[in-house]
Amino acid sequence: MSAADLARRPTADPLLRLLAHGFETAYGHRPGTVWRAPYAFHLAAHAVPPGVAPRTDWVAAANWYVGVAVAPRADGMLRCGSLDHPADGAELPLTGPAARAPAWAARPYAALRALAAAGYGRGGADLQLNAALPDAVGLPVAEPLECAAALAVAHAHAERGGRPPTRARLADLLDAAVPGDGALRRAVLFARAGHLLAADDGALHQPLRAREGGPELCLLLLTARAGGAGDPAIGLTLAVREARRAGARAAWWPARRPGRSVLLLAPRDRRAAIRTAVAAAFARRDLPVPRLLRIATTDAAHREDRPPHPAEPAPR
Repeated sequence: MSAADLARRPTADPLLRLLAHGFETAYGHRPGTVWRAPYAFHLAAHAVPPGVAPRTDWVAAANWYVGVAVAPRADGMLRCGSLDHPADGAELPLTGPAARAPAWAARPYAALRALAAAGYGRGGADLQLNAALPDAVGLPVAEPLECAAALAVAHAHAERGGRPPTRARLADLLDAAVPGDGALRRAVLFARAGHLLAADDGALHQPLRAREGGPELCLLLLTARAGGAGDPAIGLTLAVREARRAGARAAWWPARRPGRSVLLLAPRDRRAAIRTAVAAAFARRDLPVPRLLRIATTDAAHREDRPPHPAEPAPR
């Protein structure tokens, strides 16, 4: 599958088909490449399953993603748009004084300027973004967007000559130039399906599995709805309490700071009971029932319009 025909391929992922079509509509030509990058999350130390080597922090990539469609330019400008913000596009310089970017584009723009300063993708790009999950769900989106945009632009220019940065080099560039969570970036760049990744070492993976003979484990993302118990933190406290009573093993914030969502680790056979218990507790109080979203660990960012290949290993 090529980026040129992605919008017209009926078997392609519908969100990526929409992204490619939106790119053509916005810029009048087809993208040169389409990438997808997973949302990422932290695991609290007390939530790491038995059998996983003890460390201070682990991260993983979720089976939800952001998409980026790109075509290279030669004038040093970034034309950027988002399917989530259709009336808020911009044209921004990648070198020289920075321009003011729309709020949704500020972090990808900073990432691409850092990339250009290091000699990658200086010619600019036409770029279109799409995020599969709304911000209210609570999984951090900035790091997936930064990594997806940087990978797509660097590789699009590499096809015209030169070499893109390695993923380890890209992680270092972004960590140095763009405020954010470096551990989540490493999860976006180096994750493996069914595995946890050491937050400080993109080469160290551990399988996510239950203790031998124990129940299979699953992850659930629990998000407080607007208006739930007034303060979302109050609603989350109630939801977590009921989930733990129904069998959830652990609960923690997916990012380093508290937000509107928590992750739950639970036996797979208790998933329905947890949903029922949380819904019943909120219904008794006449409160909006929180969302519960299944989360599976997945692979790192990859180019969608070519056969997938293993992510580059990170140096220890």
